[in-house]
Amino acid sequence: MITNERFNSWLTAPLPTWTVRSHRALPRIHVASATTVGVAGLRYLLIVRPLAAVAGFVFAATHGWWLAAVPLTWLVYGSALTCVHHLIHTSLGLTPRARRFWLRSIALLVVESGHALQVTHLAHHRTGDEVPDPEGYIEYVTWKQLPLAALAFRYRLMIAGFKMAPAARRRRIAVEIGGHAALHLASLALLPITIIPWAYLSLVHVASFAFAVLAGKGPQTNYGRDVRTPLVRVHTALGRLLFFSHDRHLEHHAAPKVPLPHLRHLDREMDLALRDLDVLDVRMPL
Repeated sequence: MITNERFNSWLTAPLPTWTVRSHRALPRIHVASATTVGVAGLRYLLIVRPLAAVAGFVFAATHGWWLAAVPLTWLVYGSALTCVHHLIHTSLGLTPRARRFWLRSIALLVVESGHALQVTHLAHHRTGDEVPDPEGYIEYVTWKQLPLAALAFRYRLMIAGFKMAPAARRRRIAVEIGGHAALHLASLALLPITIIPWAYLSLVHVASFAFAVLAGKGPQTNYGRDVRTPLVRVHTALGRLLFFSHDRHLEHHAAPKVPLPHLRHLDREMDLALRDLDVLDVRMPL
């Protein structure tokens, strides 16, 4: 197990002193009904959606409809990461074996390591300065550091996930990283025949870069500034569609096992839980 000090030494610049892990100590809310209502239907939607999006991309690209294929990449990447996110939190009621299968398979659609993300994301939800937070560091890089940090983000998570994982999970992560490399080599080898695999992977990397930028400077973060409170609550009408419900970052940390689309059902409970706390409300125009 690596230490927080050792992990921080890998960063290009030292973290500000105010980025202690205590900023993750958010209120926990237990709402049993919200974790179970509609999970079966949601399970199929979350798994089928990225598969259908990839099929749609291939169909559009094969027919030369790039104006349709390019926007589909955001649906591919966003829906795949959303599915992986629910698999990590065991929110879909799957067996452990099925969960491992889909965690690897869905993440592979966007050339990520699902089991590395499992390690780093669960660490992100833990509190205590002794636990490194490779996922959360992107919030604290400066705007000048952000372009390179966003490009390296997925690879930092792969490496950190591998180093932090127990031995059994390391083997899974190594296989997934090998699959990442193999898919890129295959796309280059196929270039004389078709541009589609190379174009798909290139667009996935663009989507990964955009996701890292949103993770670091999006409305759910503190924009890299020392705001008065770590409790940032986003209010947006279109966030559920544009950000796949990831805009409810505070609510998710408060109730991590509740499926993201169901977090809106917790608004009353969140209002009560946050009533006496210092909350920064970010209200988006849409």
